Amino acid sequence: MSLPFIFGATSNAAWTLKRSLWRRESGVVGINFSCNGNNKFHEEYVCLFSSDVKSHYNIKGTLRINGQKGESILFGRVQIKDLSELSTTRAMGRLGGEFFSTIGRCVWSKQDKAQERRAIIAHADGEDKLKSGSSQNHEHQHHRPEVHGFRVRPGRPVLAGPDQNILLQGFNWDSWKNKWWVNLKTKVEDLCSVGITDVWLPPPSQSVDRQGYLPSQLYNLDASAYGTAAELKDLIDEFHRHNICCIADIVINHRSGIKQDSKGHWNVFKGGNQDRRLDWGPWAVVDDDIFDSGGKGNHDSGESYGAAPDLDHSNKQVQDELTDWMNWLRAEIGFDGWRFDFVKGYHPKYTQLYIERTKPTFAVGELWTSMDYFDGQLSWDQNRHRQVLCNWIDGTKGTCCAFDFTTKGILQRAVEGELWRLRDDNNRPPGLIGWYPQRAVTFIDNHDTGSSQRHWNFPDKRVLMGYVYILTHPGIPCIFIDHLYDFKLKDEIKKLVLLRKRNGINARSKVHIQKAEADIYVAKINDRVIVKLGARMEMGNLLPNKEEWCMFMSGRDFAVWETTTPLIIVPDVRQDERKPPVQKSTVNNGGTHPVQLTSKMSEETKKRILNEGEATNLSV
Repeated sequence: MSLPFIFGATSNAAWTLKRSLWRRESGVVGINFSCNGNNKFHEEYVCLFSSDVKSHYNIKGTLRINGQKGESILFGRVQIKDLSELSTTRAMGRLGGEFFSTIGRCVWSKQDKAQERRAIIAHADGEDKLKSGSSQNHEHQHHRPEVHGFRVRPGRPVLAGPDQNILLQGFNWDSWKNKWWVNLKTKVEDLCSVGITDVWLPPPSQSVDRQGYLPSQLYNLDASAYGTAAELKDLIDEFHRHNICCIADIVINHRSGIKQDSKGHWNVFKGGNQDRRLDWGPWAVVDDDIFDSGGKGNHDSGESYGAAPDLDHSNKQVQDELTDWMNWLRAEIGFDGWRFDFVKGYHPKYTQLYIERTKPTFAVGELWTSMDYFDGQLSWDQNRHRQVLCNWIDGTKGTCCAFDFTTKGILQRAVEGELWRLRDDNNRPPGLIGWYPQRAVTFIDNHDTGSSQRHWNFPDKRVLMGYVYILTHPGIPCIFIDHLYDFKLKDEIKKLVLLRKRNGINARSKVHIQKAEADIYVAKINDRVIVKLGARMEMGNLLPNKEEWCMFMSGRDFAVWETTTPLIIVPDVRQDERKPPVQKSTVNNGGTHPVQLTSKMSEETKKRILNEGEATNLSV
């Protein structure tokens, strides 16, 4: 696990350990520093913790300071009598019983007599330089610079509030053709204006395919078709200056071998770094995948991928070295969170393991399964499909979100004159957002379903209509970059994001569906926004009162109203922290429709709905 250490102080004062880079809000490290070289040897135990975490771990590290100067280490502080040359810092030790070893960096801040902020940077070659940390801050940067990747870089973004994330998929299937790390950097300020909080970037490692989804040398970022490691760091820095977190596409279900074994199987792997981490053989591959891999590991815990050997995630070395690589992406490259590719290929408990070891700011998994059809037509009841998503999320113990493929599949049919599909038999949204909204990432298209592949694309002329739905409804919306530029919808999407934020709509917002028929859908969200979809113009008594509602936006087959009542901010109460209410005979949703549990729900899904106080009677 990477542990770059950040210190700050004024002159002639103690130098204080602020936090570990990889996890801003939780301290997890106890550090045993030792001073070598010409300094007097000294050791003390140092603990870093947050307000609610005070766990001590046995983590060893060394801090080397050149020169004849003395130094002392206090509890929670490092005090330096004189600033001399610094060399690299290496942190080694155990965390939670798992061995790790990584290179970290130190930054020392000093406020001199002129009150000018300075930073001493310890370079790999041991040559230290002074750089100013005050005049070059970007206007969007409201947090302290940090050091990772062997240089001073913009501080990590201030995280969005609970359930407030708005994602952007920042690439398509053909982005690799356009020097993407450099190209995308020119768009960062424009993308920031849309109001996104996180950007999902493509797989960064060397890969057999140009898109990055058949990775081989995971540490080798210079051989990526999207650009070099240095260009990627520059891109991440630019997003961080604009307070946008960067999500890496993590492809760890399978891996492409670098050469064949003696029997002709492509199961010899190289990590792409100077040590032997991720240098694996057939022992790291499952023994039963459909790819002719010659694997000698355990049985696969999920579906076989078919195009490359499936990794054995039950193997401890595989777990440890993938964890080390992901923490390297966090600390050295600058990524903040993860998008897990093809998660149906391995048990969700392993996704939980990687999340708990790497502490991402946000994580989402791609679980794309077939929807239910009857006589060649999409079935109205997709409860089985969304329960598969719920089961996977519960398998990660709720640590990871999932892309809401159920909502996508239903919505892209509904906007073609079948809007009755947008209400289930409990008067809830029919996708994952109806059962598990706080873990549902809604989207219109991605690099697989849309882009140049168009495997399962949303109707082109209805894309804006789709965004009207996902940006006003619960769940965590994900915007596709193609729709901003190729479809020229940036201004409209920007307005919808503004509406969402201004009215406090988030992943857990309440939806009251007032009508859902073939040519009209009307819903009220948080009692602050009314959405009407469909060609029917006549709304009857559902037409918003002009004294209480104003038209915010309208277009082909949609209209959106916003309340004129000022928003009152109330403390956020997390649903998963509520105690289960006393069960009653019936509870109405919006006062009009009794909610029922169905036999297709898992026990965990039933508990979630019961905890909302909206269901009691079981329908089988």
